[in-house]
Amino acid sequence: MDEQTKQKRKDIVGWVIYIAVLLAIIITFRCFLMIGRVPSESMEPTLMVHDWLIGDRHAYEEEKPQRGDIVMFYQKDENETMVKRVIGLPGETVSFVGGKVYINGEPLDESAYLDDTVETDCGGEDKTFTVPEGSYFMLGDNREISLDARYWKHTYITTDDMKSKEIFIIPFHRLPWF
Repeated sequence: MDEQTKQKRKDIVGWVIYIAVLLAIIITFRCFLMIGRVPSESMEPTLMVHDWLIGDRHAYEEEKPQRGDIVMFYQKDENETMVKRVIGLPGETVSFVGGKVYINGEPLDESAYLDDTVETDCGGEDKTFTVPEGSYFMLGDNREISLDARYWKHTYITTDDMKSKEIFIIPFHRLPWF
């Protein structure tokens, strides 16, 4: 076999490997993972504008969402995919009194992801929500500006609306050109 034929074979094998790897990446993201971009400040300081998220599309097939999970979901009122934190679980009562969040009458410890000085108001009034079975109550971490369950007409999110549980954050906001 001459040198030119060997080079052509080598080129073909290289392209086949390249295409196979590319297809594997595409299939992984289409079937198992979800990638999204943070469009607003509603989850700051946890997620910053321009950060990218990688989520597990199948996270809630066998396990239920847990309080504190960051979830990408479809929100009917806004007709868009949003990213928020799970706060209220099915059957719980979520109350907002004096700038604090209460679950079933007990103060919610959010120190793992929020500064203690953050206040959570509902437009200047105290409110209480009872989360229906099969649904969840979602809040953004930047409580002062987040458009979240406190203000939606369709207050609760079901697991059918949840697109992914976030598993990795790519902090693009740290790059100088953003």
